[in-house]
Amino acid sequence: MKAKRMIIMLAGSAIVFGGVFGFVAFKNHMIKQFFATMPKPVVSVTTAKAALTDWRTVVPAVGTLQAVNGVDISGSMAGLVKSIAFESGQEVKKGNVLVQLDTDVEMGDLRSAQAELALARTNHDRNVKLVRSDTVSVAALEKTDAELKVKQAKVAGLQAQIAKKTITAPFDGRLGVRKVDLGQYVQPGQMVVNMQDLSLMLCDFTVSQKDLALVGVGQSVRMTTDAWPEVVFEGSVAAIEPLVDAKTGMVSVRASFSNAEGRLRPGMFARIEIERPSGAPVVTVPASAVAYNLHGDAVFVVKDEPAADGKTISKAERAVVSVGDRKDGMVVIKSGITAGDVVVTSGQVKLEHGSLVQVAASDPLKTAAAGAVR
Repeated sequence: MKAKRMIIMLAGSAIVFGGVFGFVAFKNHMIKQFFATMPKPVVSVTTAKAALTDWRTVVPAVGTLQAVNGVDISGSMAGLVKSIAFESGQEVKKGNVLVQLDTDVEMGDLRSAQAELALARTNHDRNVKLVRSDTVSVAALEKTDAELKVKQAKVAGLQAQIAKKTITAPFDGRLGVRKVDLGQYVQPGQMVVNMQDLSLMLCDFTVSQKDLALVGVGQSVRMTTDAWPEVVFEGSVAAIEPLVDAKTGMVSVRASFSNAEGRLRPGMFARIEIERPSGAPVVTVPASAVAYNLHGDAVFVVKDEPAADGKTISKAERAVVSVGDRKDGMVVIKSGITAGDVVVTSGQVKLEHGSLVQVAASDPLKTAAAGAVR
């Protein structure tokens, strides 16, 4: 009797557990079948075609402007300021008188020296005539000749001192704010006014030694400044320092720019771009199309495939790419895709390999941003 009950209990347990396991297996099967037959979501994306572009290699740098000629004008002689012949900010020509220092003492010394020179010349001329008749010795003639030369040198020295008390413009240019006043006593080397020749501007900057092969004298240079952010100034490389800085590995370069309109000023900071002539066309895509990853950079390529109902569906396939230079929102693709491939430029976050996509008419991010501004 007990054995019969045990058999009945075991049979009942088997039926119950079998039903449970059967239900779980049936449930898992139905879930798998549901997900297998569930239609994949269609992701809205924007796209662009990979294109062949004449790419120019650009070497960027930051530099400082200086005038082709610029100097703090000062005198080499001390003296009182007798007259000032310029106004602050004035345009002057080379040789124009700027400041005249007092020369009364030097003029008095010059007149005295000129009188001594005249006497020395008379004595010398007399001895020249007398030596021919053997009235005076050759030694006496040589002595008067030496005295004449000493007097001439003295006069020349005083004339040079007087000339140095007239401060003139060393070149054509624009004057700054004057630093002296009438009647002021100035010392040698004391600044009178700053002067700059703004017709041609120079920009000094440095480039890495690894970019040295991309830079050459006469090469075209583009420059922008904070003062004129919308204006691109065109110039050329004027000189390259032959010495590489051993501490930084940088090379000094100087470029020249015409400044006929006077927009550029010494001391301005400038952004430099040195462009190399374009070589063979390269494949480029918008920078937003590239997903950068430690395991490899990639883009999603949109490909059209026929569907079962005869229509066409678009799928996004992940393609690993090798990227190159970036410029103006574009990036060079060295390998991985070819020109003409359609790549996704926005909406990649929701994509995986094989995802169905729908190409939007415009970039949803840009559209949303525009709506927020309005």
